[in-house]
Amino acid sequence: MKVGHALAALGAGLLANAPALAQPVDLPIPAATTSQYPSGVSIGSAGGVPVYVDAQGRTLYGMDMRVLLRAGADPSQYCRATCTAVWAPLLAPADAKPNIVFPMGFGDHRRPMPVPGGGSAAPAIARADPQAQMLQNQKAPDWTIIQGPEGPQWVYKGWHMVFVRKGDAPGSAAYDGAENMAWNTLKYVPPVPKVVAPANVSIAFVDGGYALVDNKGRLLFSGSCGNDCAGWRAFTGPLAGAGVGDWAVSHDADAPQWLYRGQPVFVAQGPAPADMPTGAKVLRP
Repeated sequence: MKVGHALAALGAGLLANAPALAQPVDLPIPAATTSQYPSGVSIGSAGGVPVYVDAQGRTLYGMDMRVLLRAGADPSQYCRATCTAVWAPLLAPADAKPNIVFPMGFGDHRRPMPVPGGGSAAPAIARADPQAQMLQNQKAPDWTIIQGPEGPQWVYKGWHMVFVRKGDAPGSAAYDGAENMAWNTLKYVPPVPKVVAPANVSIAFVDGGYALVDNKGRLLFSGSCGNDCAGWRAFTGPLAGAGVGDWAVSHDADAPQWLYRGQPVFVAQGPAPADMPTGAKVLRP
């Protein structure tokens, strides 16, 4: 049975359990879906994790518009005056057409409508339901364009207006979580691989790469236990049935055991490498 599409969806959900890569807000950044980035943008490292960087290798930061709802009705216009003294937006080409509008999300080009009592000089913006905003922006491509205070600028994953900290050194993550989580390093989570595997196997992001886990989120591993096999619990397979993809079932022991690419598979006590016994190797897709 092919379950590649189901695993991709499960893998995306399991990213929420990857604290090293989670944005320090209420939701982690979803996995990337493209290797096409704005001009000058590439992948670097800061704070021990992969991040997007500019042409000078400086860490890109996402200004989380959800967090800044406390600062005003339209957080896409937040970075003005003193903010621009320390933060520079990642500008899109001057003639680029914005395709995301706060708070309606991606693909809706209407401007927000004034609500009663907003005043004539600065009308209040009708605030969309946060859950509805989240669902709408899950449809957004990785890179979209919004009309910022200094012109069209890049937005990542529908929420994070992209900036660089002026004077920042390459590799720095000094402002991650600054201003009560408004600013976060723009962390890179690679696309979820499509795999074919048993129905009780899914994907998690562990130690900088995707790993295979069981349906309880416990790491699967292979390796050699030598003379001490305590903690090496076999990942049992079906009594009858064929293999799938790189997976086969061995009946050489008392109970059937899954093999992955010819190697016996075992299941750890939990979701972290520390939950595996000595000599174990994380199973990677």
